[in-house]
Amino acid sequence: MNYKIGASILNADFLRLGEQIAEVVPHVDEIHLDVMDGVFVDNISFGVPVVSGIRAAHPDAVIDTHLMISRPHQYAKDFVAMGSNIVTFHLEATDHAYVLLTQLREAGVSAGLVVNPATDVRLIEPVREYLDRLLIMTVEPGFGGQSFIPAMLRKIETARAMLGDGVDIEVDGGINDRTIADVKSAGANVFVVGSFIFGADDKAAQVRRLRDRLD
Repeated sequence: MNYKIGASILNADFLRLGEQIAEVVPHVDEIHLDVMDGVFVDNISFGVPVVSGIRAAHPDAVIDTHLMISRPHQYAKDFVAMGSNIVTFHLEATDHAYVLLTQLREAGVSAGLVVNPATDVRLIEPVREYLDRLLIMTVEPGFGGQSFIPAMLRKIETARAMLGDGVDIEVDGGINDRTIADVKSAGANVFVVGSFIFGADDKAAQVRRLRDRLD
């Protein structure tokens, strides 16, 4: 299994965003962007220009864009054009997941679905063959710094049994040096980490702690 750590910039200091992204890029596998529209979730974050800026500053970075928006079909192509490598969108936001997954793959990026804590993960089964990644929210989406929901471990186990080893299972919410081992054991292999990394002075040391827990 290929284990990957993504740094969620939602928890970065936005006054020093470029500096903080540069600080973590050499140490993580992905930069994770939570795009929020204030409609699908009760928060507004950032949009396409942030992806464009990160791509210009870090041409080789893997940008994982998580669309927490009510109209993913309308905006996904813009995030692809500006440099996203991976685009995930919420199953709850559309009745046409197959269409967008297919469009994303045809555009040359990895495509994925996201499920909220209360959503039955088995609902993705009809489109499983079109998935490169499944993101399981381990907190309610919308705000960083929340505590991990332990009941999501069963959902991760169900997803891994259903999808096999060919699809990334990503987890986002409350991931730190205590919870990362549990979600790995349940079947996750991509770990989005926010406040645990960006809340520390030595961000590289925090990433090392996470990798030590994965070994």
